[in-house]
Amino acid sequence: MHREPHTARNSGAAEAAGVLGATSFVGQLVLARLQPSRHKSSQLQASQHQASLLDESAATSAVSPVFAFSRRAAPTAATSAAAGIHWQQLPVSPGAWHASIPHWIAVCPLWAVPEHFALLEAAGARRLVALSSTSRFTKRDSAAAADRAIAARLAAAEDEVLDWARARGIAATILRPTLIYDGIHDQNVAAIAGFIRRFGFSPLAGAAAGLRQPLHADDVAAACQAAIGCDGLREAYEISGGETLPYHEMVSRIFAWLDRPPRLARIPLPLVRAALPVANLLPGLASMATMAVRMNEDLVFDHRAAARDFGFQPRSFTLPLSHVSDHAASVAR
Repeated sequence: MHREPHTARNSGAAEAAGVLGATSFVGQLVLARLQPSRHKSSQLQASQHQASLLDESAATSAVSPVFAFSRRAAPTAATSAAAGIHWQQLPVSPGAWHASIPHWIAVCPLWAVPEHFALLEAAGARRLVALSSTSRFTKRDSAAAADRAIAARLAAAEDEVLDWARARGIAATILRPTLIYDGIHDQNVAAIAGFIRRFGFSPLAGAAAGLRQPLHADDVAAACQAAIGCDGLREAYEISGGETLPYHEMVSRIFAWLDRPPRLARIPLPLVRAALPVANLLPGLASMATMAVRMNEDLVFDHRAAARDFGFQPRSFTLPLSHVSDHAASVAR
């Protein structure tokens, strides 16, 4: 995210962008990176000699104006105007839409994107970056039917989006992130932290040595920003966190973040496996039981292609969460 891509050509033009799922926590971070007022300010402050690679990337991929789409109500008009964001509450009638939006970033659930195909066509879409998930692969053979359904739904949505884009000459790129966190809104790190705050311990299945690559939500947003500004990308990329660590280490760091001693309640893995057949009969427990088993499975993905093609450079798993500029400064150094 902090250097120009080696193999892809940056499209360079400052054209309008649309963001689907703009009120999601990743969507908010995408908007923060795309908002015209932010780029104008950063360009005025940075001289040619002092400009970092991140500033250069932001300048070349900046888009104006930015249209934010969401089913939820938009922020206050004052906030939107100050940020240079034009909010639109879905659904929007494609027949009534006349503004040109060549670039689109979809951070809504991938299976919701086809609902907006007509809008994208009416807006003259030429480029689309959409989020899927590595769950397409990791949950494909899960013992829980709900997990398998999610994997199948993601796979079908990817195919539908890419088939539609090919048929209409739209350059589409699917990004598949690993475990996304911001420590506040996510269902991963924030959920573990919430359990620890409430009960004072964290249950682990066996050694809980399965490898994880926690991916900061802002790095997901930066990947979207970088990819939307590039031509010639592949149709799909895995994007993973900058650090690979065992599940139990990830949990221990969350304890440290909360300034609590790590209290890890280890449940023997054979006991967890033995409980699976019973858990599968109870919809609320099936996914929890399979999640416990997955604590000992490596869920690791290679992001070197994304690094090569559009400069993806994620941070290590560090809590408390650093501000965006902190990470940018460390990369620039």
